[in-house]
Parts: sequence; C-alpha cells; structure tokens
Amino acid sequence: KSASAPRGSGGLEELPGVTQAEAAVITPAMLKEEEQLEAAGLEQERQMLEKARTSWDRESSEMRYKRLQHLLEKSNIYSKFLLTKMEQQQLEVDVMKILSSSRRESTSSLKAL
Repeated sequence: KSASAPRGSGGLEELPGVTQAEAAVITPAMLKEEEQLEAAGLEQERQMLEKARTSWDRESSEMRYKRLQHLLEKSNIYSKFLLTKMEQQQLEVDVMKILSSSRRESTSSLKAL
C-alpha cells in the first residue's frame, strides 16, 4: 500500500471501488498505521511459527530419546533372559555329566563284583 499521493500517481482515488469521499476519510496516518499493524502481525506470526518449530524439534528429540531408552531397556531385559537360559542349560549339561559319570562308576563297580 502506498502513502497518500497526488491524483493520478497511484493514490487511493485510483483504487477500484474506492470513491473520492472514501479516499478523503482515509488519511496517510491511517495508511501508515495499517502498514505497521500488518508488519507487526506478520512478525508475530513468524515468531509463533518459529516457536512452534522449536517446540516440535525439542519434543521430537525427547520422543526419540525416550524410544531409544525403551529399546535399550528391552534389550537389557532380553540379554538377562538369555543369560539365565544359558546358565540353566549349562547346569543341565553339568548334571547330565555328573549323572552319566556316576552311572559309569556304578556300572564298573557292579562289573568288578
């Protein structure tokens, strides 16, 4: 929007739908204030968008961090589960070895008789 200009140089009188009486009511101060309000509104909108973007980025990072923590916790639990299973299997193997060796000893003791 341009400030009040002489007739024939792009002033309000040349705008479609603006009559000469209306142009007389709209002062240069009004135009300047409208431009300032529009600029302030655009700046406020830009700041709001920037704030929203920053907030989104922070929340997104926090969400990724929480997901990673959850996966690490599940992985740790599964590792402990596997370790327990492996220890159980090793105990079973040890018990089987002890039983088979004691059976062999019993069998060889019986053969000696």
